[in-house]
Amino acid sequence: MKMSTDLNSSGNTLFSWKRRGGYEVSTKGDKRFSAFNAIMSDGRSLECHFQCDVKLYNPGGRNWRAGKGKPPLDPTVDLWGEYLKLWQTWGEANLPLLIELKVNVALKGYVLSDCFASTEINQARALAHLLNTMEIPVGVSD
Repeated sequence: MKMSTDLNSSGNTLFSWKRRGGYEVSTKGDKRFSAFNAIMSDGRSLECHFQCDVKLYNPGGRNWRAGKGKPPLDPTVDLWGEYLKLWQTWGEANLPLLIELKVNVALKGYVLSDCFASTEINQARALAHLLNTMEIPVGVSD
């Protein structure tokens, strides 16, 4: 697994990700940024949306375990693109949390981590991408 190469609007990578050693955004770290705790507008977790709806194992349902670790039932689906869209939707609805995340990650060397990540489709990468591409104001100098 490699670190993020997603670019910010200036064409630079400021925030990156790796499996260990950054600001941990899994249930072993800041739980608010775990896909299990990122709640979407319908009350289901982002993880449910990804495993059930994107991978089509339990559309509209909550049985995220049905798709965990499995390929999507539709092999043409862009998993990273769909996962990132879910995080973008969540981020737009939770801008105050993204502002806080931006500050906290800056204090950890601009690196997010997800110790459970086994592929490049993970919350640390998605959140690094959001921090690099969304206009996220902060009350302190960056």
